[in-house]
Amino acid sequence: MVYTPIKTVRFSLNIRMVLALFLIAGFVLSAGCSIPRYRNTTAGNSSPSTITPLTTDTPQTTVPVPEVTSTVIRKGLLSVYASNYTLETPISVSVDNATVGNVSPGKSLNLTVDSGLHVVRACVIGTCIEEEVLVISTNPSAIDFGERLRNEVFTGPLIVSIQGYDAELPVFIDNTSAGNVTMIKPLDLRISEGFHTVKVCVGILCVNETVKIRFAQPAYVDFGQRLKKVAEFSTPTIRIADYLQTGTRVRVDVEFINPSKKDLTMSATVQLAYSYINPRTHWRAGTLTDGTLSRTVRAGNRTKQSLNLTLSGGSGYLIEIPVLRETSIT
Repeated sequence: MVYTPIKTVRFSLNIRMVLALFLIAGFVLSAGCSIPRYRNTTAGNSSPSTITPLTTDTPQTTVPVPEVTSTVIRKGLLSVYASNYTLETPISVSVDNATVGNVSPGKSLNLTVDSGLHVVRACVIGTCIEEEVLVISTNPSAIDFGERLRNEVFTGPLIVSIQGYDAELPVFIDNTSAGNVTMIKPLDLRISEGFHTVKVCVGILCVNETVKIRFAQPAYVDFGQRLKKVAEFSTPTIRIADYLQTGTRVRVDVEFINPSKKDLTMSATVQLAYSYINPRTHWRAGTLTDGTLSRTVRAGNRTKQSLNLTLSGGSGYLIEIPVLRETSIT
């Protein structure tokens, strides 16, 4: 076998440097490199830039709405008694300081109140006792003040009368109604010991007196004479108070009396009978004349109004007592 040696080719240094630069430039171009360009960004020729806000996904928070629950107030039944208590005066009952009615022996006071604990008070004129009671909706509750009233409230007798005053009038003890009194029937009461104000009223016109009640010692008070001075009439009244003749004129004074608790319109027709001498026959003849008055009278007041009547037909007039032919009270 014949061996042929390979001839080695050698390049000069300058040629090798040129080849190296050529290869570097090729690599740069193939990698997409480019020379950066600069723009004029002065305010005169720049357009406004648009800023795109950075958005992030923020989770939405839901505020819970509180549930509205309705509170139902339950009711319960409560009965108040005063068993075997003999005092005839009404017993005032209050629940939590609110007056709810009266209870009397043999007759209960039945109430519907809110469920829960309540303070029930029973008052006999001038004296009160109280107890707590639990009211529930499922079962009726009851409280009986009879035994405590018998043991704790000491009473004495009181007689109220209006002798000589013809009316039926209400009686109040310490501003609490205690019954009615008439001219022929006094009001007999038993009230608690101590000082009390006794009052009798005709409409809004009242007379009163303070009395002291002691156990087993009767007290007596009569309002007849005082009522005659303060309230002469117990009901709305129209009357002829006076009259006077002067020549051919007769003045009649009419009094309107209103002892009631409300304003009233009161009217009256007055009739006058008289006689005269007829100038032609010279015989005496009789005739009538009348007139009407009307007045609004305030409650608890009385007033007078005059009516002038004229006489005619002749001379020698003789008059009779004027009378009320017709009255109206509204």
